[in-house]
Amino acid sequence: RGRPKKENTLLQEAREFRESKLPKEKPLTARIYLAGQALAGLLSSRQGSGRMDEVKREAFGWADHMLDDD
Repeated sequence: RGRPKKENTLLQEAREFRESKLPKEKPLTARIYLAGQALAGLLSSRQGSGRMDEVKREAFGWADHMLDDD
């Protein structure tokens, strides 16, 4: 009556722990979607491996270019 059941306490603690470890969701924006599409194309057309930060920058560059109104 006064004390919660130990099972429920452990179950609740496990749920809270799992939720605290889950990555925070980042909304899928048009820019991120287009960068992902560009990244797939960039990676499929490359020989060997480039630097990840350069490839990422190029993918977002393509996404930004596709989103330009000009």
